[in-house]
Amino acid sequence: MTVANGALQSMSRQFFRWSDLAFASIILLTLPMGVSAEEPKIEHVTDFVNDQPAGIAVTDEGRVFVTFPRHTGTVDFTVGEVKKGKTTAFPTMESNTPKSNDPTNTLFSVQSLVVDGANRLWMLDTGVMQVGGTPVTGAPKLVVVDLTTNKVMRAYTIPANVLVTKSALKDFRLDFSRSAAGTAFVTDSAPGAEALIVFDLGSGTAMRRLSGSGVVGPGSGQAPIVEGAPLMVRPKNGEAHPFAVGLNGVELSLDSQTLYFNAFTGRRLYSLPTRAAADPSITEEDLVKQVRELCDMTIAGHLAIDARGRIYAMDMEHNAILRKDPEGDFQPFVTSNMFIWPDTMAIGPDDKLYITSSQHDRGPLFHGGIDQRKRPFVLYRVSIGAGPVRAGRHSL
Repeated sequence: MTVANGALQSMSRQFFRWSDLAFASIILLTLPMGVSAEEPKIEHVTDFVNDQPAGIAVTDEGRVFVTFPRHTGTVDFTVGEVKKGKTTAFPTMESNTPKSNDPTNTLFSVQSLVVDGANRLWMLDTGVMQVGGTPVTGAPKLVVVDLTTNKVMRAYTIPANVLVTKSALKDFRLDFSRSAAGTAFVTDSAPGAEALIVFDLGSGTAMRRLSGSGVVGPGSGQAPIVEGAPLMVRPKNGEAHPFAVGLNGVELSLDSQTLYFNAFTGRRLYSLPTRAAADPSITEEDLVKQVRELCDMTIAGHLAIDARGRIYAMDMEHNAILRKDPEGDFQPFVTSNMFIWPDTMAIGPDDKLYITSSQHDRGPLFHGGIDQRKRPFVLYRVSIGAGPVRAGRHSL
């Protein structure tokens, strides 16, 4: 259904929520008779003993990169490469030292990573000195690194006209189907001003799309249930309120013609033609009419797609990963108490899904400034039987 002919009305119905019993029942009902509910084996990849991980990328050569956003303001480095169980700054420690007088050439707080079909690593630098803060002028950007030389090729500064005071850049995908320079679709979950940023990398121009639309808002405001308790933001001073975040996850179809997106606590997966999103002649009113509501989901910050067109989403409420077939709904894929706030996913050349377990719900933001996270943080992986998708091509 389109938003215009009913999806917005459907959002008023009770939000999708599984009880533990219903969650288990869904697993059983999706299995043929006589088949056991055996889940994929979870493999331990590495530990992170200091900072909380978020973004993850795995190259065709099996190189693993991880981001460490500035959740509490300080990190050893914001992008690292995992080598033989140890994580070191990438591309250099110097580049990981933010400088407000050199915002183009230094990294501030990197949230997400993408590896493209030309063996380049793209980094989304949110440009803040602490998550939730105001971006430093000129610091929000996409940084491209040649993985053959490990040298920065270019930094694409996100135009100031598409940022707001509390811009909170979360995830991005690259589309090279329209031009060699490409288009970046970037999610901004700025409270009350959520929007999809469409960034033409060739011209350097950008647009804020869907801002003010209910499809990018945070939903009903009902607190998610994480680790058995309502997830409430509890500042040192002030009243507690439910965790509620808008537009966050984004993914592209295999042919780059469809954009999938979701609001973190919105509990819906939507789609939109990329052609329409990138066309400045299409008004916001007409663009919203082209949004389609695909299915229900639980709270999820990020999405991933494999080479068979199946979409993955984390499920923080049930320590799980969900999977959606191209024509189906989300179903439980793997569940484990080891997944304490599964944060971001990436697919490797080994046909495995890599998952960061960040313990974000145990951070000081939710406990009156007291940090309840327990080191180490962990990176896991599970077999999915399909390879990664790269911008410009996909592995079969």
